[in-house]
Amino acid sequence: FSERGDAVAKASKETHVMDYRSLVHDKDKAIYSEIRVIVFDIRGFYAELYDIINKNLEKVTNPKGEEKPSM
Repeated sequence: FSERGDAVAKASKETHVMDYRSLVHDKDKAIYSEIRVIVFDIRGFYAELYDIINKNLEKVTNPKGEEKPSM
């Protein structure tokens, strides 16, 4: 993030230099791509967790060894 901050500082000081603006834009696109991949990974983990819990819902709600109340 410090690289982006340096680029933003330079772009704000020297507004006539378009290279600094494009550098900030490129840094933002790179970070966006990294975050997008991370979010897709997390989505996959949650989908897998949901599937496992859904398939074993009976075991999760009524685990072995738990006493059933007698009436």
